[in-house]
Amino acid sequence: MIKYIAPAVFILCTLHTAQAQIPAGGTPLTPDDFLTTARRPISGSEARSRIVDVEHADFNRALRVEILHDAGDAWSVEIGNTTIAPVARGDVALIHFWARGAESTDETGEVFFTVYAQKGAPDWDKSLHRGVSVGAEWREFFFPFEFIDDYATGQAAINFGVGSRRQTIEVAGFAVLHYGTQLQVDDLPAVKPTYAGREPDATWRSAAADRIRQHRQGDFTLAILGPNGQPLANAEVEVEMRRHAFLFGSALQIWRLSSAAAEDVVYREKVKELFNAASNENALKWPPWDGDWGRNFSREKTLAGFEWLRAHGLHRRGHVLVWPGWSNLPESLKSLEGNPDAATLIPLLIIAHIDEITQQMRDLVQEWDVINEPYHNHDVMDLSGEEVMVDWFAAARRNLPTAPLFINDFSILSNGGQDIAHQNHYEKTIQYLLDQGAPITGIGMQGHFGESVTAPSKVLSVLDRFARFGLDIKITEFDINSADQELLNDYTRDFMTAIFSHPAVTGLQFWGFWEKAHWRPAAALYAADWTPRPHAQIYKDLVFKEWWTSLKGQSNANGNFSDRGFYGDYEVWVRNGGETFTSSFVLTPGSKTITVQLAATSIRESQDQPDRFNLQQNYPNPFNPSTTIGYALAAPTNVRLKVYNSLGQHIKTLVDASQAAGAREVIWDGTDHENQPASAGTYIYELATDYSTLQRPMMLLH
Repeated sequence: MIKYIAPAVFILCTLHTAQAQIPAGGTPLTPDDFLTTARRPISGSEARSRIVDVEHADFNRALRVEILHDAGDAWSVEIGNTTIAPVARGDVALIHFWARGAESTDETGEVFFTVYAQKGAPDWDKSLHRGVSVGAEWREFFFPFEFIDDYATGQAAINFGVGSRRQTIEVAGFAVLHYGTQLQVDDLPAVKPTYAGREPDATWRSAAADRIRQHRQGDFTLAILGPNGQPLANAEVEVEMRRHAFLFGSALQIWRLSSAAAEDVVYREKVKELFNAASNENALKWPPWDGDWGRNFSREKTLAGFEWLRAHGLHRRGHVLVWPGWSNLPESLKSLEGNPDAATLIPLLIIAHIDEITQQMRDLVQEWDVINEPYHNHDVMDLSGEEVMVDWFAAARRNLPTAPLFINDFSILSNGGQDIAHQNHYEKTIQYLLDQGAPITGIGMQGHFGESVTAPSKVLSVLDRFARFGLDIKITEFDINSADQELLNDYTRDFMTAIFSHPAVTGLQFWGFWEKAHWRPAAALYAADWTPRPHAQIYKDLVFKEWWTSLKGQSNANGNFSDRGFYGDYEVWVRNGGETFTSSFVLTPGSKTITVQLAATSIRESQDQPDRFNLQQNYPNPFNPSTTIGYALAAPTNVRLKVYNSLGQHIKTLVDASQAAGAREVIWDGTDHENQPASAGTYIYELATDYSTLQRPMMLLH
């Protein structure tokens, strides 16, 4: 049976479980004899099924379903049953079955299907929706869940969606038990999500490490010249990476970048700390740009937010020029649905929108998603023809002669990498755009995952498939929606490693990073109170430790310093004769000898002084009632250490003096300049010297 359901991201993976004890007290929620009562395709061009004899200790018959088409939506072929008893919202049930893959056309040798409990009529609301993959051996599965609504007898269904590809699956021992409110979901046995290649010695890891060394690092030689222009021999050299060439970013709620709220001050500090790139989550989509979404999406706030990103040196991408489904067009265009002239009028209005927004954001946005999600959002193409997509890219290029221009879609890397119909459509669309001369330069793959995730080797295989186009690939919307912290930790590490290792990929962007500003709060790197979750530390360890370069050594007799580093921006300090000189350079592929001309002014006087000016994070933080602030001075200077509230109002001056070089600590007791207790909230402390101004946030609790 083929029916429409609202588009959803659902994921396939390998699952495992031990033999589990099913608690007593459950009553059957579907007919006892699944083999004879299940709704299933008997015969036809898309699929056929039959009951077969099998050898197994727990059962001797199974339902075999053969899928006869090469690719389709999972729900294009369903087997299942409606419920035989009423259920109430919050009632707990358990789905139990055995399955195996009898025949597979996939390179993994597995078959793929989804299990879902849903309303039996539009909008097909789902209480459970899980992806499963299984090999040739029988495997037992348990899926506990809660119903999300009340359903009378026969109004809910428990289904398998098996139609994603040509394959043969066998199912046995199927039962659905209803526990009502006797038990909680956590009281019932459940499969634990995992994925192939999770083990520490998985073979893909060494190959990925080799590719990272090959494609993300390079040898370099610094030819160090002193202030007099002569080579500086036998000098102590320190090289510190400052920014990756690879783009690590997040989609942002742009209005927060100009908000004075205390939590948004911290939000901005975290953006600067964590990322070198960013995009809007919603602000540049057409409906909010036109004012359809309310005051947080004003153009004034959008411009201010992108100005902030530019001022802090982040790479800026715009999302999106055209999202071509009726539901994602502005109200001004939705009103044309059904208009006999819509096929002519709408393309003209879209070109006018592209002209207006790209011209207004030209100096603030460096690259654009031109088209978003064409697989599910194709109403405009259905109305006016596929060629309008070429026109959209051409219009963007007229206004933006050099900007990277992307297409973007979901479910290319997710769904276990097995959403073949979606992948085929995406590949065909990209090829069409190139064949028609569209100035497309990049491919966006969203990267939304659920509890079932795609094996790293499969991620790499899909990337290889699309890398043949020779276009940049970016992961544009990465998140993992799971309450399993171990899975979040491991897959964050492994997905990032696989992505960073692939030479066609130029950036990885999270779809939000803070629980209070995330469409999937469980996926966020930071909790609502700004506590970092474990996978946030994994991200930081990869980006700022494992894939970061810090070097120390000595120039040779010719004034050269040679080593190897990750591509990006660097700062170099050279110590010679009691003085330290500083300069900067950029390491890019193909770099050989980089000349570093040191400035005539040093920032050091003796070797026992700090190497640089530094403002440390206060500790403890958050704090009550007092906290310690550490800072380091690389040279004698005037020092002003002040505390400001989130509105930028001066609260207290902690230091205002001329100080010698060295490291120091100051305690703030949480009081203002009148020695009255400051209110709870976020504060900014600022170290201003003759050489630099540094700031950090801190949080006072009561």
